Amino acid sequence: MGIFDKFLKKNAQPKSQECVLIRLDGVNLPDEVYAKYDVATLEDQLIEEIETNRAGELDGHETGDSVTTIYLYGPDANRLYDVVEPVLKDYPLCKNARVVIRKGGPGSPQSEVQL
Repeated sequence: MGIFDKFLKKNAQPKSQECVLIRLDGVNLPDEVYAKYDVATLEDQLIEEIETNRAGELDGHETGDSVTTIYLYGPDANRLYDVVEPVLKDYPLCKNARVVIRKGGPGSPQSEVQL
């Protein structure tokens, strides 16, 4: 590896392709839920569980008109979901969320859970 390779990340390992996509319902929950609970607090709780269990990483979120999607990546999507599932089931903002558990890159086999 050349001295500049480390800075240019030429030899960096690719990010794991297995993922968990959490799609939060942004319109159908009671107004009180949206007023009291927020995505930042949810992400903090998810990060804590993911890091404690060394299951992967949270790679941010995207907010649209009616859905917010949180992106989680790790070497084993099923394990990653198992680690975050208790948080998702307990956090009121996650009611009605759709969770996609994908076993590889885009187009790979996936399953979906409705909370």
